[in-house]
Amino acid sequence: LTGYAMMAASAAAFVTMSVCTKALVRAGMAPMEVVFARSVVQLALGLLGCAWFGASPAGPRGVRRWLVVRGACGAAGNALFFYALSVLPLADATVVFFTGPVFSALFASWMLGEPYTAVDRTASALCMFGIVLVAKPSVLFHSAPLAAAAAADADAAAASGTVAALVGAMSGALAYCVVRKVGTAVHFIVHVVYFGLLSLAASTALLALWGGPRRLPQSPAEWALAGAVGAAAFAGQVLLNRALQLAPTGPATLMRNLDVVFAFALGVALFGEIPDALSVAGAATIVASTAAMGLYRWHTAR
Repeated sequence: LTGYAMMAASAAAFVTMSVCTKALVRAGMAPMEVVFARSVVQLALGLLGCAWFGASPAGPRGVRRWLVVRGACGAAGNALFFYALSVLPLADATVVFFTGPVFSALFASWMLGEPYTAVDRTASALCMFGIVLVAKPSVLFHSAPLAAAAAADADAAAASGTVAALVGAMSGALAYCVVRKVGTAVHFIVHVVYFGLLSLAASTALLALWGGPRRLPQSPAEWALAGAVGAAAFAGQVLLNRALQLAPTGPATLMRNLDVVFAFALGVALFGEIPDALSVAGAATIVASTAAMGLYRWHTAR
């Protein structure tokens, strides 16, 4: 029960991070600037966590290259997800990013030698169908008539956001497989440090190369939101890692679906983003597919 409660709390923390990110982007900050703010806070909290647990931030010498890969994949997935939040509704970006378990199963068959079963293939196909329902490409769906330029801009934004969230899900899935590959040889807080460090390095480099004025938070509320992005991300990762140690993976996957529930509810309540029937159907398809995959793998392991 403690594991399930921590899984639910981690879902709430990750959605809090997404809400704060979207609020900052709407206020005028670029997604990469929010990534930078998250990275600073997460790295600082990760180093404090290493001191608290007595773990070396560098990790064991033999697996450091894998820790760099894990940090780079996590940083890429995080940046792409933040971009998706800037151009898609909160619920749609979260749902597409939630397809990560499908790619985890695919990468695990390549990296860890795990079987990629017919259930996995079916769930993957259903998830791709769900993404089509969420994205609603204009070549397949006819939306309300708009001016040609507005329709083209909306379709381009939806396409770029969906692709970003999807590639971000792939990057996150690869990071998850690396965590599983190194196993218990590395304390979970060290993964958080590498994630924050690589994300900080990448966001700093991209901000240096990207022209234009920088925008710092303009009010105490925005500073609080920027800090909350990093704090919520750190709390979500710590709770998730601990929950996976306490609760069986299959039932825990069902609790993980609360991310989508929270995203839909907060998108409506805070941003007025009311999903249409196709988005709800796509979200239900993706959630059902990933949950079925997790439960099947749990049942097979038992």
